[in-house]
Amino acid sequence: MKVDPPEHPSGSLHYEDAAYSDSGALDRELRRVGEACHQCRRCLPLCPAFPKLFDLVDASPAEAAGVESAGFEQVNELCFHCRLCYNHCPYTPPHAWDVDFPALMRREQLARARRDGIPLARRLTTRTDWIGRLGSLAPALVNFANRNRLSRIAMEKTIGIHRDWVQPRYTARTLRRWFRRRGPRGDGSAGRVVLFATCSVEYSDPEAGRAAVEVLERSHVRVDVHYQRCCGMPFTDIGDLEATRRAAARNVAALAPLADAGARIVVPGPSCSLLIKTEYPKLVPGEAAQRVAAATRDLMEHLYELAREKKLDRGFTRPLGRVAYHAPCHLRAQNVGLRARDLLQLAGAEVEVVEACSGVDGTWGMQARFHEESLGVARKMLRALDAAGAEHLSTDCPLAALRIQEGLGRRAVHPVVLLRRAYGGAEEGGAAS
Repeated sequence: MKVDPPEHPSGSLHYEDAAYSDSGALDRELRRVGEACHQCRRCLPLCPAFPKLFDLVDASPAEAAGVESAGFEQVNELCFHCRLCYNHCPYTPPHAWDVDFPALMRREQLARARRDGIPLARRLTTRTDWIGRLGSLAPALVNFANRNRLSRIAMEKTIGIHRDWVQPRYTARTLRRWFRRRGPRGDGSAGRVVLFATCSVEYSDPEAGRAAVEVLERSHVRVDVHYQRCCGMPFTDIGDLEATRRAAARNVAALAPLADAGARIVVPGPSCSLLIKTEYPKLVPGEAAQRVAAATRDLMEHLYELAREKKLDRGFTRPLGRVAYHAPCHLRAQNVGLRARDLLQLAGAEVEVVEACSGVDGTWGMQARFHEESLGVARKMLRALDAAGAEHLSTDCPLAALRIQEGLGRRAVHPVVLLRRAYGGAEEGGAAS
């Protein structure tokens, strides 16, 4: 196989580099990477983007070189940025071919957003912080609207969210409101943590946040809850670089002093922790973003570090039985191992791991126009979870939990909720309005 060396590999470019936004350089890189993927085809089963790419290449006598630019845009439309292909690919850096398909798709997405603009309806669906604030002010009304068939049909026709997609439930008792009344209780002898609550945990799954606080404090960790705004990940779904950069810059300004004071930034959502770790240093030039990224851990990753350091309380008293655990794509992309599995096993659970994509990843799987493709991706995950016959379903990803609820009619909880249960605490049964 012969593939040209990269002229401007997407993974090593910064957003400010002239080549990043150069249309000619982008077109050449799309064709170069398309040729490499065409000759390999290892990622064919992963998502709809690769079958579309290979159909286009096969239809052209010149292979990737003959694919129309509009064809690559179709491929980009079907990429939902799960990043599974990066770990699956044998040609990622430092290979001479330097293939970084996720970075290339993000680059193409940003180019399209600059050229065509971003529809208002798509912008609205990514304002998870605004939607969460509204939901916490009037949870009964918002939850009713999200369950009402007529309002869901109207939602589908106006902002494009499929009528069958399960919307999160909102609560007036957000995580920060609970924590302000309760206050911190850990003595700090096992370190200090700043829990970056995320939009999902703050507004619609505060149970996971409360469980995180309680589990960490059992091991003498001083916990403070931090949430001022979205991490910025939803804006990446629509190619809104400036909104992502603004969110990142403001969060770095708030979190850097805490990291400098020795706190770990612990995140109970893998998409958010992935963005902070990998993208904040690219979005916000300077050492502050690098320090924040270095101090950031996914929640179960940090708990596992405590366990390795012999600082985790191991006084588990309540059997968990069988747990079917879904390992989210954005957690696997961090290459930190299956720490939720390890900790649940430490607590005595029998864990079956399901490493299959939920097909949501941001807002892509919610959209009516991609709903069937999304379900097609999720089918393997849903079948495996259902076949496990487990007493508990668990996932770190809030969007995967909604897909599981949509597909199986069962609630999947964050693994930290099950750890709290193993200590003797009870599951709370979801957010209350």
